[in-house]
Amino acid sequence: GQRGRDLGAEAAGEVVLVTRRARGGGCEVVARRHPDSPAMLEPHLGRTEDMARRGRTVESVVLSRSLNPPTPEEVMALGLGLGDRVARLERVRTSDCVPLAIERASLPESILPDPDEVGASLYAYLAGQGLRPVRAVQRISATNLTARDATLLDVPPGTAGLRIERVSYLPNGKVVEFTRSIYRGDAYDFAVELKLADDPERTLP
Repeated sequence: GQRGRDLGAEAAGEVVLVTRRARGGGCEVVARRHPDSPAMLEPHLGRTEDMARRGRTVESVVLSRSLNPPTPEEVMALGLGLGDRVARLERVRTSDCVPLAIERASLPESILPDPDEVGASLYAYLAGQGLRPVRAVQRISATNLTARDATLLDVPPGTAGLRIERVSYLPNGKVVEFTRSIYRGDAYDFAVELKLADDPERTLP
């Protein structure tokens, strides 16, 4: 409604999520970054690229890199088969020396056979291999930071944060990345604009 549009026009550092009724039922969500926002990504734009483009210092503190048997969650998200392994990257992302997010990325071993080859930007590595994602689906929810995550983000345990799960796809529909991120709640805002479909008989629930 109008309130959502006002927030999207005036507030810096937010993403406007436009939700509309999809053909055949259900909702379709499109994410748009506010033009002045330093906080979030444009669709399919790596976070390192986004921050650097705005003249901000971006760093990654690598906590771990490994190849492992997948968890049931990773099997489902990545469409893995029996005997497949996953490459995992766990990093803390900082901007101008302030920790903003923890990223835990999982990729099929066929996509990332050696996690040590990834430098500052995962998406730059994927692009160099001809494997840059072209679309992604994100799920955003509220969370309270665990003691470990709070320590990594330099906030008190139990602080409110945002949990974002992203599944990214190649042009052929293959899943290339499954990332779970924890963001500091004081660093990100979201405004939501709901639009009704053109068909007057279709209404939002």
